[in-house]
Amino acid sequence: MERRGVKIYTVRFLPGQELKSGLEDFVKQHQLQAPFIMTCVGSVQSATLRFATPAGENTSKTERVKSFDNENFEICSLVGTVSPMGSHLHIVLGRADGSVVAGHVVGNVTVQTTAEVVI
Repeated sequence: MERRGVKIYTVRFLPGQELKSGLEDFVKQHQLQAPFIMTCVGSVQSATLRFATPAGENTSKTERVKSFDNENFEICSLVGTVSPMGSHLHIVLGRADGSVVAGHVVGNVTVQTTAEVVI
């Protein structure tokens, strides 16, 4: 049986870069197998998220998608798996007033100042 250690990568995204597609490009470029997000800090200016369906409701996936544009958010949490074949990421974003928005990343997440990700 071959033993392998965990390889850890850090990636920094700059203002205007797209977080999801950038992570997928990084994973493809480095041919990573089964990568997952360990932690992420930074800020974003826009995001497209899908929310969970409330219990007892039967809404379509598109009805639960919302885009947040030109709004400054702190990244409070980013978790999930990354793959060029389809990522599964969830994010929690904090607003200036302390409220949060959270959901499944389904579209662009545009970096505001920086995003530092550990994979």
